[in-house]
Amino acid sequence: MRFVLVSAITAVAVWVVTLLPLDVVVEGGDAGPWARIGVFLLIGAVIALANAFVKPIVDVLSLPIKILTLGLFALVTSWFMLWFSAWLTTLVPWAELTLGAFWETLLAALLISIVTAILTAIVPGARR
Repeated sequence: MRFVLVSAITAVAVWVVTLLPLDVVVEGGDAGPWARIGVFLLIGAVIALANAFVKPIVDVLSLPIKILTLGLFALVTSWFMLWFSAWLTTLVPWAELTLGAFWETLLAALLISIVTAILTAIVPGARR
């Protein structure tokens, strides 16, 4: 149940970022509003799965660089997880997360993290 909540919260965060001019585009779900919501939920689930399974490995591997940069490299790992999730969505034929330039996507990854953290604090049952 917690995974469904985290996926929905991440989907809302991605939706908020797509409303901003940050070159983050969600393609697919042209059949209607429920199909569009399903696409966002799929992308939220992909990002939640990537953050649950791949991000701990990336964090451990990038720990020396994070220590040298006093934690600023965590933004790059967040960007990498967003890029990795966008790559994973290219494998699905009816939904795709498209990213633009590096700096805009870095800001988008930061905003997705902030919105996800705020919504996780607000929604009951979403915390660990």
